[in-house]
Amino acid sequence: MTGQRIHITNAGIGYTATLHVGSHQDPANVILDTGSSTLAVRHSAYKPRHDAAIKATDLAQDIIYRTGGWVGPVITTTLALGGIGLPRGIMAIALDEEPHSFGPADGILGLAYDQLNGCYDLSAYLKRHGAAATYPWPFPARDSMSTVKHLAKLFSAMPKKTLTPFFTQLVDAEKAANKFAFYTRRSVPRATKRAENAGFFILGGGEEQHDLYQGKFLDVEVVHDKHYNTTLKAVQVGHAPPARAHSLPAQFKKLISNSIIDSGTDCLALATDVFKAITSSLDPKLAAIAKRALNSRKGVANAEVDLARWPDITFILEGERGRDVPLVCAPKTYWQLDAGEPGRALFRINPFGQVLSILGLPLLNNYYTVFDRSAHKTGVIRFAKMKP
Repeated sequence: MTGQRIHITNAGIGYTATLHVGSHQDPANVILDTGSSTLAVRHSAYKPRHDAAIKATDLAQDIIYRTGGWVGPVITTTLALGGIGLPRGIMAIALDEEPHSFGPADGILGLAYDQLNGCYDLSAYLKRHGAAATYPWPFPARDSMSTVKHLAKLFSAMPKKTLTPFFTQLVDAEKAANKFAFYTRRSVPRATKRAENAGFFILGGGEEQHDLYQGKFLDVEVVHDKHYNTTLKAVQVGHAPPARAHSLPAQFKKLISNSIIDSGTDCLALATDVFKAITSSLDPKLAAIAKRALNSRKGVANAEVDLARWPDITFILEGERGRDVPLVCAPKTYWQLDAGEPGRALFRINPFGQVLSILGLPLLNNYYTVFDRSAHKTGVIRFAKMKP
């Protein structure tokens, strides 16, 4: 089965694609996020009152991310991405949210597995309050994080269920093969050379897009089907000896592994030991520039960043049968020139302050990346050099 190539754009909070919603096919630009599983669209982008295909449910979702959160009713309606659609797809309407939770996007399309797509059964609550469904929304909407947290507390006492994510629904309906791929070049939108902000998402395919990559694929094992969990074995700065990454401590077993691959994170958010291994291996002058960039919201001037002086950073992940898979992150991807405004550069290697490393867009920007969920029980992530 050949995948459907879809144009995507870096919106400053990840890459977005156009999802068409409802009987009128309202367009919504949604973030394509491998770090979550829920499909949610802002009420401002979708007009449910005019949707002849909408079907209300007694379910609701309350999702809190690292950078925000939202809450709203679960409905089913007609959904289509890249011309591939479902007559009865599952979606949430994001009614209450922390302001700017989706940035300039209209919502989010999670591409991870079922476990991250939880919802609450409000049937008993609705019956007590004389309502039949969660749409129309029976709660006041205030668009604040306090509202999101208040409703999360209220819902926590209610039965929880798991919903089938949109991509899995497409696979189950045999509308797409169980894989997808990304071709991206930036983690932060470029204020100049804006063509670099564009990319491709391959829905239901990957390896057949020969014009997007060259050479052989390197396969990284997905060790669990919650997030795209991977095992980070070591990190290497330039030609320095590799530094081993700490294994996941026993008290953090619920995280499953010490790293994940996340298209919805615009930086490398690294565990404390991995971040220290990188910064301590840099030339002191370079380390000082990186520190100043991290301490300033606008980074440093482009002129201070001579990319030729900066080393490649290699993340060594575990492949099949435990073998080492080295993935190289080039200076032009972990530094983002003209980021946000012309002449300013952002350093996209950040301390996460925990034991988990989130390997986001600065790593993916170096490779044509295929998330092949059909391989083995939990899948593999395949990396090949991108063609210009």
